[in-house]
Amino acid sequence: MSDIFSGDPYLTLGENGSRLHYTGGQPLMDQGIENLAIISLFTGQGWAGNALIKDTDQQVGSDFVEAANQPITLQSLTDVEQAAVRALDNPAFGRVTATATNPVSDRLNVQILIEPPGQDSATIILTRNGLNWQAQAANPAHARV
Repeated sequence: MSDIFSGDPYLTLGENGSRLHYTGGQPLMDQGIENLAIISLFTGQGWAGNALIKDTDQQVGSDFVEAANQPITLQSLTDVEQAAVRALDNPAFGRVTATATNPVSDRLNVQILIEPPGQDSATIILTRNGLNWQAQAANPAHARV
């Protein structure tokens, strides 16, 4: 992206929630779909801001975090995959597939492939170590942080 003022302020996940990055007072901007995916996945159902959104189809909130915080079993891995796909059920994302794995102990890896219409696909990799989340995506704004 050549225009540093276009797009949405880029959100990154941290230990205490999401945060913004600034360079000289300008927030790092991103024109991708990663922000929308992070907000869609990590905003819980019943978000208070929905009171300001009259159209229920536009309201935000998913059960992804709730599903991901369950004890890790074969069924809960399937539940996490299904919760991720439900959370990203939006025409902006196009086709969405999710794979959840438990490589060791209390670590949960979720790989989400998003294939938006008319755009390059994006892979978002979410890792939960204990209760802390990390997110990575192919070629996102965080590569410029």
